[in-house]
Amino acid sequence: MASLQSLRHGPPSALVAPVLGLAAVGAVVVIPLVALAAIPLLVATILAAGGVLVFGLTIWASIEGLAALERWLETDQRFQK
Repeated sequence: MASLQSLRHGPPSALVAPVLGLAAVGAVVVIPLVALAAIPLLVATILAAGGVLVFGLTIWASIEGLAALERWLETDQRFQK
């Protein structure tokens, strides 16, 4: 492996410069694509969290509704023996 001092003597060789240029162009293309790919993942994560929240609230409201129904059945005269 070449030492760091030998790499500091002038510009990159004719073979390395196009590779570095292509890498720079690739980074300009790939980085925005990765950022755009993250948007659906973020939306899916938010929707999944919202779904869990809605499910939890539905279960809670169902339990509260059944408790209210039970209280009503116990106090309504039509259901007393």
